[in-house]
Amino acid sequence: MMFTVWGILQLLSKYPGMVPDVDMMFDCMDKPIINRTEHQSFPAPLFRYCTNEAHLDIPFPDWSFWGWSETNLRPWEEEFRDIKKGSKRSSWDSKQPRAYWKGNPDVVSPIRMELMKCNHSRLWGAQIMRQNWAEEAKGGFEQSKLSNQCNHRYKIYAEGYAWSVSLKYIMSCGSMTLIISPEYEDFFSRGLLPKENYWPVSPTDLCPSIKFAVDWGNANPSDAETIGKRGQGYMESISMNRVYDYMFHLINEYSKLQRFKPGKPPSAKEVCAGSLLCFAEQKERDLLERSRAVPSMDRPCKLPGADRDRLERLIQRKKQTIEDVRNMEMTRTERGSR
Repeated sequence: MMFTVWGILQLLSKYPGMVPDVDMMFDCMDKPIINRTEHQSFPAPLFRYCTNEAHLDIPFPDWSFWGWSETNLRPWEEEFRDIKKGSKRSSWDSKQPRAYWKGNPDVVSPIRMELMKCNHSRLWGAQIMRQNWAEEAKGGFEQSKLSNQCNHRYKIYAEGYAWSVSLKYIMSCGSMTLIISPEYEDFFSRGLLPKENYWPVSPTDLCPSIKFAVDWGNANPSDAETIGKRGQGYMESISMNRVYDYMFHLINEYSKLQRFKPGKPPSAKEVCAGSLLCFAEQKERDLLERSRAVPSMDRPCKLPGADRDRLERLIQRKKQTIEDVRNMEMTRTERGSR
C-alpha cells in the first residue's frame, strides 16, 4: 500500500495540476473480485494490480515499479538497466540451451507445483530452482540478483497465487520467455504477442510443452533470439514515463465517468511525500527517495481514440497463434508415438 500511494503521489508531482479529482477504491490484494457475470449491468469500479476475462477489476501498475524492499528490488528503471547489462555478458550461442525458472512454489500455485516436476535438463530441457526467501534475506540476497540470471536462452514465467511481478524482470533478460498460459493480466502484459515477444506454453501438458519450446528454439536459434530481444525491447519501452502516462490517462478517463464532484470526507487523512516517508523504514525510505518523480516539461502522451475492432482483432490473433503452437506440439507428439 505504501509504495502504491507513493506512486500516485509521484504522478501528481510529475503532472502538477493536471490530474483530476477522483474518488477511487483500490484493493492491494492479488486476485480480482468484480465478477463480470454478476456485475455486468453495473460494474463496481475497483482498481488493483491485475484482472482477467472473467472480472472487471481495473489494472493499475503494481508497487514494485517504485521498489520492493522485502525482496531487495530497486525501482524499475534501475533494475532494468542492470538486467539488460547482465544479459550482454554472454552471447546467445554461449547461453545454456535450457529453460530456467527460479522462484517460490509455496504460494498456493498449482502451476508452480506442477512446474517443479519439470526439473530435468535431459528429459524436459529445464532447470527449475526453488527460491527460499527467508534464507536469501539472511544472505543479503546475493544469490538472487536478477542481473545474474540471464545465462539461459529460455526463461519461464509461471503465475503465483495470481499474477506475478516477476514477468517484467524475466522478459528483461532478452532470453526467449516461455509464458505458461496465464489466467491473469497486468496493465502491460495485455500487449504481449505470442511468437513475437514470448513463446506460449501449455499449462495442461506442461513439461512436454516446455521441452517442445526449447527444442524449437534450439532448432531455430535466430528466431528464438529475435523473440527474446523483442521481449526485452517491449520491457524497455515500459519506461517510468510511460507508466505515469498510463496512470494519468487511466485516472483521467475514469474521472469522466463520475457523476458527482468528489469531496474530501471528514474522516480522510491527507497524505504527502513527507508524511509517507515518516512511516517508512530506512530501507523503504531509500527506495522511495530514489524513485521520486520531477515535474515534467512535457504533457502526457496523447491517448489514441478507442478502437474496439482493432482490440478484438488483436485478441483473436493472440488466440489463433497460441492454437497454432498447440497444433505444432500435438503434431510432434503424434509423430513421436508412431
